[in-house]
Amino acid sequence: MNSLMQEIKIVKLPASKWKEYRKLRLEGLQKDPIAFGSSFEEEKMLSEEEWKRRCKNTIFAVSQDKVVGMIIYNFQQRKKLQHIANMYGAYVSSAFRKQGVGRKLLEAALVEILKNKKIVKISLGVMKEQKAAIALYKKYGFKVVGDFKKDLKVKNKYYDHLVMEKLL
Repeated sequence: MNSLMQEIKIVKLPASKWKEYRKLRLEGLQKDPIAFGSSFEEEKMLSEEEWKRRCKNTIFAVSQDKVVGMIIYNFQQRKKLQHIANMYGAYVSSAFRKQGVGRKLLEAALVEILKNKKIVKISLGVMKEQKAAIALYKKYGFKVVGDFKKDLKVKNKYYDHLVMEKLL
């Protein structure tokens, strides 16, 4: 096993660690802009309070006290939609890819989601170019249920967006 992988811890961070989250999120938005619906320019302007709020439903991968990966989950609040959970914002720093970090983050998010007994469906979106992420999600039972053409525009290029779901 790779020594880097042995050092990875999957944790939830307190809101007081919001700067580490912000740093990783902004890194992801810059280095992998097609992976996110938000842009670096939009999110660099967010307030400290917003970053702290966002920490609540985010799971992090940490190596030697450095945040190197994340995945966000949330639950629908509307009465008719409370049976649905969403996952988004998955990102792993390039130096830690292909070591199972994404898998560990996904597994941890699924554990947290399944604690909510109301949930019968988990939904996520992924760009068609992200072949490794799509393969990982399929391995965990997610199926493609939607294919949105030209759904994201980055630097004058359009990208297709897949919606995937897992029924419980």
